[in-house]
Amino acid sequence: CVSDSTTFAYLVQAVQSRKYPVPLVAGEKALLRVFVTAASPTTAAVPPVRARFYVDGTEIHAADIPARTASLPTEVYEGDLSRSSNAEIPGGIIRPGLEMVVEIDPEGTLDSGLVMERRIPDTGRMAVDVREMPALHLTVIPFLWSDDPHQGAVEAAEAMEADPEGHELLWETRTLLPIGDIEVTAHAPVMTSTSPDEYFPLLDETEAIRAMEGGSGHYMGTMSRPGKVGRAGAAAGLGGRAFISRLNPFTIAHELGHNLNLYHAPCGGAGGTDPAFPSPGGSIGAWGYDFRYGGTLASPSRPDVMGYCEPSWISDYHFANALRFRLFDEGLPRTASLIAPEAKSLLLWGGMDAEGRPFLNPSFVVDAPSKLPRATGEHRITGRSGGGDELFSVDFTMPEVADGDGSSSFAFVLPVEPGWGGSLASITLSGPGGSVTLDSDTDIPLYILVDPSTRQVRGILRDLPQAGASALASQAGTDRLDVLFSRGIPDGAAWRP
Repeated sequence: CVSDSTTFAYLVQAVQSRKYPVPLVAGEKALLRVFVTAASPTTAAVPPVRARFYVDGTEIHAADIPARTASLPTEVYEGDLSRSSNAEIPGGIIRPGLEMVVEIDPEGTLDSGLVMERRIPDTGRMAVDVREMPALHLTVIPFLWSDDPHQGAVEAAEAMEADPEGHELLWETRTLLPIGDIEVTAHAPVMTSTSPDEYFPLLDETEAIRAMEGGSGHYMGTMSRPGKVGRAGAAAGLGGRAFISRLNPFTIAHELGHNLNLYHAPCGGAGGTDPAFPSPGGSIGAWGYDFRYGGTLASPSRPDVMGYCEPSWISDYHFANALRFRLFDEGLPRTASLIAPEAKSLLLWGGMDAEGRPFLNPSFVVDAPSKLPRATGEHRITGRSGGGDELFSVDFTMPEVADGDGSSSFAFVLPVEPGWGGSLASITLSGPGGSVTLDSDTDIPLYILVDPSTRQVRGILRDLPQAGASALASQAGTDRLDVLFSRGIPDGAAWRP
């Protein structure tokens, strides 16, 4: 609870802090709270309040808040909605350049000798920090385990696409993160040999699918089959664009928060916590607001959504950090399309295991736009000919994965140069944890199935069924599927047009 003797006002969406003001998201409704105080005890009742909102000097909205029967307090108390004068401000009013003036007792009903502030601010207008957020594009990939496929994830993905603003699975995401508009695409189902318990390989596959399809938004892989559940059964790239989540609204928001570069809050035994997180015990540390059920407050002691404790909300610290990251990150190009989408490219994907040892998944020749690392670093992936000549070499920083055991993953798409088809004999990933090589002796058979009409990946399988790709195509509801195969290094057939 925060108390002092200063009359003040603020607008709150998910959370607001007097000490560290939180920017508002344009287009989202907000609650105006006006805390009116007197300099000394009085029996005078709380007077009416009028708030006027301006953009470019023009008044665009006015809110009149009736008087209250309670006596004027001498201190501010944020922990009770009945102790402030409140008005819901429509989302259309919340826009960049917004300014506000609050008049207390605008009709002059109180004794003129009563010592109290009558206007906020004293002169001029108070600027409101409102940020226009880019629309969040989320592609939901429903994985079907080949041993026991369940359709629940397919149905959930389609329902989220149909109603992204209202679907219950996205409520925490829309409310607790700086999202604004959200657009959901239900990816066609992807058959996989990876079980629901193997969530890190599922993250690898999600990364690879996003890379092969030239995805620019966030990709969420999910599977509606009981496996490891809770946050321990989910994973996300820190500052990345891919994550794995069970079909749980809290977990989806938590994992997307990692994509927005948020580390864990220190609650519930979460590892990889943010050392700068300001509130003890992983609490949100400021008053939040929930518009549901007529409006309720979220206490500063409530745990942050990025911890492992519930029921959670979002802290001022994490909301502001995620907002700044989105504005910076989504203003930068994520995919360098150096080649035409139908040109030959090389899919390179792998990572590090929990012990820090590098691994590589089989490489594939694909028709996809290039996707290269954004920054150099201490890891390097190198392709060589049979004679040892270097065909390509890419330095990069290994992405960090949250909610994991120390594992990490990456997926790049490298433009193919003339002559690689007859020359590429080895691919080596090296870094501080050692090195690993794919060559002609590698035997990790893997199939990737692609719908030639949509270019969407439809399967990542260690084995094809005896009936072959035609049976899978029929099951997938398409005429045919292109079959890409690799044991490690693409063979000669893969390079042919």
